Amino acid sequence: MKVDVAKFDADGFLAFDHIADDAVVAELGLRYDQMLAGEIDCQPTDRKLGRITRQIMLPSRYHRTFQDNPAREAGRQIASELLATPDPAFVFDMLIYKEPGQTATTPWHQDMAYAAMPFVAPGQSMKPGMFVQFWLALDDVDVENGCMHFIAGQHREPLLEHYVAAGEPTEEGRMLAIKEPEKLLDLGKAVACPLRAGGATVHGYGTPHFTSGNRTRDRRRRAYIFNFANPALLKRA
Repeated sequence: MKVDVAKFDADGFLAFDHIADDAVVAELGLRYDQMLAGEIDCQPTDRKLGRITRQIMLPSRYHRTFQDNPAREAGRQIASELLATPDPAFVFDMLIYKEPGQTATTPWHQDMAYAAMPFVAPGQSMKPGMFVQFWLALDDVDVENGCMHFIAGQHREPLLEHYVAAGEPTEEGRMLAIKEPEKLLDLGKAVACPLRAGGATVHGYGTPHFTSGNRTRDRRRRAYIFNFANPALLKRA
């Protein structure tokens, strides 16, 4: 699989048409649905992001499918190139689900802001090559049911100001958002990344991103998300 490291360094994100075949998507989707239905007990980390959007943290804790699967291995190989390390460290995973008619957005934010409670102060520099996050689609996604959107190049700038958009400031599941993104970002240059099931995006922790709500009546949006880090840079942080 070709990995355009130069484009990732410039833009802060990439999209891949395919990192998981139909059989892998089906198996992941089956276990995902069992977790949503409570057939696999993940109650300790089953919550709502910002008390709004269904989020199951650490699914790999509850079923071996999420501990070892070809999609995660493909992500690890991509991360090895993007982070310039032979052995990227797995950090954590999560599931974020938007059912048909769940119209709440996940507002513009940068993942680095979540590194402190309630959020990291603005102006912090963001060291490149430390973390990447994969967003794997288990259903076809587009702008109608909540695909990812990114702003290219902003990851090279200091962290923007965030606030708690939903939930309580002391909650791990709080939802953060960039303050006044229409002033701080050129939203006219936002890049939407529709995907077929089995496709994925990858972005750095400083890359602003957003997903709309699921405005469809009959299409689910199941996202499987996993993160890798450069272990050498983690030790120095």
